[in-house]
Amino acid sequence: MYDTLKLWIANEEIKDSRYLIKVPTILNNVSEHQTEFGNYYTGYLDNLKVSCGETGISINGSINKYWHQNNFNTMTKQQTELSVNKLSDLLSVEVSNSDVKRIDLAHNFIVNEEPNSYYNLLGASSRYNRLEQSKSVYYSNKLRTKLFYNKIAEGKSKNEFIPKVWTNKNVLRYELRYTSRLPKQFNTAHVKAYDLYNENFYIDIIDNWIKEYFEIKKNKLFTPNNMNLTNKDAKEYLLSALIGMIGQNEVLKLTENWKDKFSTIRESHRFKKSLTELKGLTEESPLIDELDTKILTIKEYYR
Repeated sequence: MYDTLKLWIANEEIKDSRYLIKVPTILNNVSEHQTEFGNYYTGYLDNLKVSCGETGISINGSINKYWHQNNFNTMTKQQTELSVNKLSDLLSVEVSNSDVKRIDLAHNFIVNEEPNSYYNLLGASSRYNRLEQSKSVYYSNKLRTKLFYNKIAEGKSKNEFIPKVWTNKNVLRYELRYTSRLPKQFNTAHVKAYDLYNENFYIDIIDNWIKEYFEIKKNKLFTPNNMNLTNKDAKEYLLSALIGMIGQNEVLKLTENWKDKFSTIRESHRFKKSLTELKGLTEESPLIDELDTKILTIKEYYR
């Protein structure tokens, strides 16, 4: 489940380890830099970018790719612990005590249709800004980002090795990125590397990954049927049909420009809510049923 991590080990924790002498010697493509805080070095351990200087050591990159040599596979809790131990041995410092500054949690799903077939069905998510692109959907705020994208297309664009098992498959990736103020988000004094493979923490973070998915409003499809229409019903039915043709996300994007025209913010919210509850928009998409089921299977990775 884990992918990109950003770890920080402060100088106070490792000042007796002589890390400034040892670490640069084991890195690839090392470069030296000068700052007001003194010299520091940057280089790589495989795909992981490592920087070290007078203030400490930072490690940034996909822990999944570091362990598996690609990030198509799923990183387990046990493999995360083994990776942290391996880094500790290589750097001669205790990486398990490092502060975690970023966590990406992700999984790749083989799905029935092309990934972009699912994007229009993923609607708004409270407290997030939604941005849809040709090959991805982003939801972002100041603390987190959740995104869905075509993993095969992304891998090809970066000239990455794609394992044979994924060849000619439709692969949709769902990521949740914790990018800021992690202690506040996890309601703790600090988040350490050893927390990543603590069982309770791991179960909680997977549960939240699932919860964040289900908090996304799923757009329903237009369902034609026979009705004894009143004038009001007919207007709603016509609006439902138009939304079905244009797409709910596009309609909501259009009406976003009207928000200053409403008498109150509450009226604006009521209007948007009414657009998602029109009588004609009643059919659940089988693609969302498929995705809901696949997301829930991730609880299998608790252990």
